[in-house]
Amino acid sequence: MNPTAASKTTQFKVGIFTLFGVLLVGGISVYVNHRPFWWRPCQLVKIQVDDATGLKTKSPVQSLGLQIGFLDSVELSETHVTLGICITAPVQILPTTRAYIKGQGFLGDKYVELKPVKYLGTQTSLTQSLEDWLIPSADAAQTVQAADPHAGGGNEREIPVGQNAQDIQTLISKVDSLVGEMTGLTKNLREGINPDELKQTMRELNRTLENASKTLSPEGGLNQTAQRTLLKLEDAIEQLRDIMIRINKGEGSVGMLINDPAYAEQIKQALKNLNHLLNKVGDYRFVVDIFVQQLNAYSGTRGGGTLAIWPSPTHYYLLGAASDPRGNTVITNTQTIAGNVSTTTTTIQTTENAVMFTGMIGARFLNQRLDLSAGFLYGNGDVSAMLNLGPTGHEDWIQIRDDVYGLQNNGGMADRLGASVNPLPYFRTVYITAAMEDFRKVEGHVNFYYGAGVRFDDQDIKTLLALK
Repeated sequence: MNPTAASKTTQFKVGIFTLFGVLLVGGISVYVNHRPFWWRPCQLVKIQVDDATGLKTKSPVQSLGLQIGFLDSVELSETHVTLGICITAPVQILPTTRAYIKGQGFLGDKYVELKPVKYLGTQTSLTQSLEDWLIPSADAAQTVQAADPHAGGGNEREIPVGQNAQDIQTLISKVDSLVGEMTGLTKNLREGINPDELKQTMRELNRTLENASKTLSPEGGLNQTAQRTLLKLEDAIEQLRDIMIRINKGEGSVGMLINDPAYAEQIKQALKNLNHLLNKVGDYRFVVDIFVQQLNAYSGTRGGGTLAIWPSPTHYYLLGAASDPRGNTVITNTQTIAGNVSTTTTTIQTTENAVMFTGMIGARFLNQRLDLSAGFLYGNGDVSAMLNLGPTGHEDWIQIRDDVYGLQNNGGMADRLGASVNPLPYFRTVYITAAMEDFRKVEGHVNFYYGAGVRFDDQDIKTLLALK
């Protein structure tokens, strides 16, 4: 292969890795954020306000401190402003729901507060939730019509804002109370200021300034203290100069270390041993593998990565971590004895999508065709055998692997049989894989997985980091 073709091949591999990384980060972001607002179905609600100062598109909509939607549109009418609110949370608007315009802090952004609302729960199906959001009850419809007699049909609702006389009366009462407190504070401040005491305070302040002036004068105590400090500092510098002279003469431990050639030879030997160690590390081969696998029986995705360290072509160490939908199960048996009766209580705690670690030692035989390894894989004790069936020099293009591993908490043994293939022989970075995770069914589902991954060796990593 000529240099031009090799360069294009390397650029194509880097491009595939970059695209795969962007898609992986995007998928993880959607998965971690439990689907952002632009992913979820939207129930559009229309409200009218007299002043929308501070509100803008995408401003949050909250209820009791929790975000339930966002502001979709702001439309100017003749005498008011119409706000289009997109409800994305599983909540239902009630006939008694009121809308308020609030701010986050004293100078924070504005947002819309809706309360009270009815929480539908996470177990409600998506179809039922949409019907509850988009089809209001009879009482809610009466509230909407009372707010705007000219409102049209469709799935939009309108909620009155600031039309509650009780809210206005509460606001007026709070303002009256604040005015009364300010009046009392002003009266107490006027009575608390005593002119005679103020004059006495000014006299004390002048006397303090006079004393400070005397202290800072050349004859003051502060100046004399500074002179004594300078004398001590000069003495310390003189002692430091004496120590440096003794070091230059080779006296003391530090002087012997610097001036004795035997110490210099030992330091030189230590540096040589360090260089030898670094050269041995440079002979190691590193392979990074990033993968994503869809587990059918668990309706989840296992994703992660591994690092293979090859001190020699015939043996390696495998380290890695992955998020596994099977989770991590802990079984606790508690025995209680009351009189002569013994009772045993079993507690099963499962952590879904737990991070499972990998650590294995492996070796290859028969000219890289047979791979045997042992350790723990995805958190389970594992013994693996793998056949490399690819062409000579590219044996890992086609691999058939069998893993025998123990299930957690005495769950018995399981067998994982699968294969991985490089569909693009000239771009061995990408591969696809499929396997039977366990030949036993899980809740009636066949326990298999399929997925894909990218694998990089030293040269690929150096090319990616250099951005060539």
